[in-house]
Amino acid sequence: MGGGEDFPMTAPFVEPGQRCLVVTGHPNHELAIFGFTQRVRPRFLFLTDGGGERRVAESRRGLAKLGLLEGARFLPTREPALYEALLNQAGDVFAALVTEVRAEIVRTAARHVFCESVEYYNPLHDITLPIVWAATRGLSGIEIWEFPLIAQIPGPGERYRVQRIVPHRERDGVRIDLTPDELAKKLDAKAHIYGCLQAQLGSVADGLTERHLGVEYFARAQAAYRDPGGEDCVRYDWRARHLLETGEISRAITHRGHVGPMVAALALDHAVAAGP
Repeated sequence: MGGGEDFPMTAPFVEPGQRCLVVTGHPNHELAIFGFTQRVRPRFLFLTDGGGERRVAESRRGLAKLGLLEGARFLPTREPALYEALLNQAGDVFAALVTEVRAEIVRTAARHVFCESVEYYNPLHDITLPIVWAATRGLSGIEIWEFPLIAQIPGPGERYRVQRIVPHRERDGVRIDLTPDELAKKLDAKAHIYGCLQAQLGSVADGLTERHLGVEYFARAQAAYRDPGGEDCVRYDWRARHLLETGEISRAITHRGHVGPMVAALALDHAVAAGP
């Protein structure tokens, strides 16, 4: 599943009771940090419906089971609307999300903001951190953290690194080891609540062991968006080429043509760094 099992650093980087906000592009991503969620009890802001009401309903159920639903906001943005906004480079759509995120940070007085890592797997995963950067510009005393979800490992075939920090960033990271009770609740939620995610990931999700799921990883947010350095590193470019060839889509979101320019527009004073 991509290594990282022997990640060397363990640290209580956020204490229970500290004001934390998780901002994610899709519902269901909280399952990746379900142990942390139980321990720290953050608030949540979901930027899209993840493609349908069922996925929203699953996140509502998962958070309700932990007593955290009242601290969650689900924006009414439909996932296809953001894909369309990327295709059309509709900056006003993303500026509106920046405004929503900033308002939620101020309203909740969050000191720590968490979002998906940039992993070049899904464009809406990758755009969340630039939205958070823009939303926190000028606000002091806020730490931004990333948590990994899934990335395609370059090479022949389809191999994925699941919920593990890319090796060159391990020095920026921390891990938490779930207690038996935290892990049990995470496994129960995976099996009985998050059906959409299970169906979407298929054998990738089935192959995750209890040992793998019992450790969760975080890293301080990178200081700048890093250009992946080649199309072969970008899973959504790779997927789009296939869908174009089969006629399933007529327009493809690419890193070079759509995500990169939108990140640059959002970045403000965050430079786009070169290299992988």
